[in-house]
Amino acid sequence: MCAAATSAPASELVVDLESCALLTCEPVDPNAGTSRTRAKQRISLGSKRRNRMSRRANLIGICGVSSLCILLLIATTQHRPLTAGGNPGAALNSNQAAAYGIDGGLSNGLQRNGGGGGGLYDRLQQQPSQTAAAIYNLTATIADVLAAQRSKILAEMENFEYPRGGAEKLADMTPETDGTPVRSIVVTTWRSGSTFLGDILNAIPGNYYHYEPLLDFGIRQVRADEDKELAVENLKTLLNCEYADMTEYLEFGKTHTYLFEHNERLWSVCREFPRFCWRASFLTPFCKLFPIQSMKTVRLRLEQAEKLLDDPSLNVRIVLLVRDPRGTMQSRRHRVWCAGNEDCENPKLVCKDLVDDYRTAEKLLKSYPSRFRTLRYEDLSLNPYDVTQEVLQFYGLPFDPAVEEFLDTHTKVNIGGVSSTYRDSRMAPFHWKQDLKVDEIMQIQDVCGEAMDLWGYRRIANFSIFASTQQNFDPIVLPPPFT
Repeated sequence: MCAAATSAPASELVVDLESCALLTCEPVDPNAGTSRTRAKQRISLGSKRRNRMSRRANLIGICGVSSLCILLLIATTQHRPLTAGGNPGAALNSNQAAAYGIDGGLSNGLQRNGGGGGGLYDRLQQQPSQTAAAIYNLTATIADVLAAQRSKILAEMENFEYPRGGAEKLADMTPETDGTPVRSIVVTTWRSGSTFLGDILNAIPGNYYHYEPLLDFGIRQVRADEDKELAVENLKTLLNCEYADMTEYLEFGKTHTYLFEHNERLWSVCREFPRFCWRASFLTPFCKLFPIQSMKTVRLRLEQAEKLLDDPSLNVRIVLLVRDPRGTMQSRRHRVWCAGNEDCENPKLVCKDLVDDYRTAEKLLKSYPSRFRTLRYEDLSLNPYDVTQEVLQFYGLPFDPAVEEFLDTHTKVNIGGVSSTYRDSRMAPFHWKQDLKVDEIMQIQDVCGEAMDLWGYRRIANFSIFASTQQNFDPIVLPPPFT
């Protein structure tokens, strides 16, 4: 019976031992207490082990179920179109797909009119919950991101005035659909107003901004023959949205993100999907979605830029932007990167480039009268609305309300540092009159006389009275050259 009792449940073991002793009239072993204590310890230890194993099994089960749920989530969202602003149902509908020149479209598409969510663009900007957005950002594919951007471009271009005698719909202008985009280039040098003009052009709906594509060449002008060839080839490659051969450019951008930051439409996607940002497999199709491609460069002289005009496949138009060398040199004093770089801090080289560009401009205006023009920064700053309208007309673009809004907010007051484009535009070009010392102005004028005469910048003749007359001194000769 006692042997049978030992096989009883552990919780009853002690009671059974004492019962066996009474039934057989055998004395209880005096060491039985110790044995029972040890038995209890072993039983307790075994119970703890079983509990731990049970908890571990439960945890493994939970993890397995969670993993299965995540896999199911990925499977169900992997091919779902990423909607503009993250909103469900904002993929292209059939009408919009036709307008864009591509097949397909979903019935649950964008609504151009009606509905209670405000304007189309406002609805596109609505954001999902943070959790849903985070999950979606992790599972979205490149195709999803491209689909969302198509929707955004359609929204931007909804009321766009297409050039007369040219494109009639978006698909006529997008590289993705074998259309011909409007390609514009601003050629200039450092601190000559190109950031301002570049941002004006970037305000146009549907614009993709190639900001300083030769940034990885350093603080120097492209003068060596091998550099000239590479620089021109890089510009052509980017204007064609072909990033596969731009490895050095992309590697440079990873540590100098301002290469993309000025391209607001691209950078907003980079912030949301950083894993795609520097991939050629993403950048090439993304760039080809845009009907307008703008570029500005400060490292390539006009003689080399002519090779871009020579390429009929690009159909590019170029504006040469120049500035009074006194204003340029004064502005460069605020930039730490300029010091120690001869092409930047030597006014003699700056003005030699101005003379060379003038001579080249004379030739290009005869060879490409409809695709090349010159512009002085001072004329743009003094009369930003009219001159901007002239520049846009030259590029074949309308004076869009978005551009007018940009000028309204960026030309009235001074906000930000030396790189800001929020300026009182009428005063911005002429700070040199207060900031430069007389001997500095004299040094610049001594080596820049020819360049200043060619481009219509009046020299100070009498420095003895300049201090008292500087506010009334007009450095601009009218009309501008080549008008």
